[in-house]
Amino acid sequence: MAYRNRLPLVAGLLACLMPGVAAAQVDYIDPMGGFTQVVTTTHEGVKTIFVSGQVGRGDTLREHVESAFAGVVRRLEQAGATPEDVVKVRIFVKDFEPAQYPVVAEVRRATFPEGHWPTSTMIGVRALFAESLRVEIEAIAVVAEPGADLEIERFNPANGFSGAVAVTAHGVKTVYVAGQVGGGDGLADQTAAVWGRVGRQLEAAGASFADLVKATTYIVDFDPETDLASYRTGRGQALSLPDMPASTLLGIPALAAEQFRIEIDGIAVVGTDGQSVDRAFIDPATGFTQVVTARGSGPTVVQVSGQVGQPGDPLDSQADQVYANLRRRLEAAGAAPEDLLKIVIYMPEYTQGDFAALDAARKAHGFPDEAVPAATLLGIQSLFAAGALLEIEGIAVVAP
Repeated sequence: MAYRNRLPLVAGLLACLMPGVAAAQVDYIDPMGGFTQVVTTTHEGVKTIFVSGQVGRGDTLREHVESAFAGVVRRLEQAGATPEDVVKVRIFVKDFEPAQYPVVAEVRRATFPEGHWPTSTMIGVRALFAESLRVEIEAIAVVAEPGADLEIERFNPANGFSGAVAVTAHGVKTVYVAGQVGGGDGLADQTAAVWGRVGRQLEAAGASFADLVKATTYIVDFDPETDLASYRTGRGQALSLPDMPASTLLGIPALAAEQFRIEIDGIAVVGTDGQSVDRAFIDPATGFTQVVTARGSGPTVVQVSGQVGQPGDPLDSQADQVYANLRRRLEAAGAAPEDLLKIVIYMPEYTQGDFAALDAARKAHGFPDEAVPAATLLGIQSLFAAGALLEIEGIAVVAP
């Protein structure tokens, strides 16, 4: 087990934005070359734990799901946590069919004690890191020392997960919204319905659309040429903000039921007990912002939207552009590559050999070989445009 500390970072962010001037300890557990299995940040007695995607093994889907969740539990134990401490999971299943959802739901419910259900997003993907893998699960957990200022509230529980989880520490609340789905005759109608459900989950947890700092949208069989306009129409019916959150939009092969075309999850940050949260919206684009920062009285959390390269270019060129863009976005927010806590890599045409191109681009743009973030790599169906081969989103934390 290997560890490395970085004093500039502050603990508890992404799970909660915590005011205070004291520097925090960041530990890197089991770095694997280009990513770390678990990254923890501890500040004023509160530890947030980011678990990279854990994979399953076995002969059946159930065995893959069970062993992937078991891997998450082992990583939590390494960091001094248990399933009770988890606030968010995302479950990715290769070659997923909606009829398989009860298997995933049953194992999820068995993993987390009642009363401690996390938010959850479950989507079908095209590929995972290796051909033999069928399931990958990532997680975020929060634990506190006795007497530390931490409260975790869970809202609208159903079927082994919570609709929203609010994590409050030092006067700042971060709200995680589980992946929401909804009905409708077409993509525009479903989009409006789903955004409406996101809003209701935020409201239940004491937040609003105005507090959103990040949203991730998953659309089944997404075709940029025909579906993007419908998505924007539906979003406009439900969501009207002067400043839009950071965002990633992905085409995927399947959701939990055949009738669902779109799922959206989100993160919001709001002040409590008189504590204000300052936000900056850096480089707004059509319907989203490239970088959103949020700060209480202490550190700044940087949410970087999915960064892409020029569609149609070869992968090594797009990887170079993506890492250049990611670095530029971080610097615009006053951060640096070494401040990243978590990244997610999305690739429509992923094969296992592609990792070499990503790693070369990462190194070429000064991203460190040590103190590397937690990460998940997913083969999905499509990105924002035909010919786009790579998108990377990230979260960084910068001390005052």
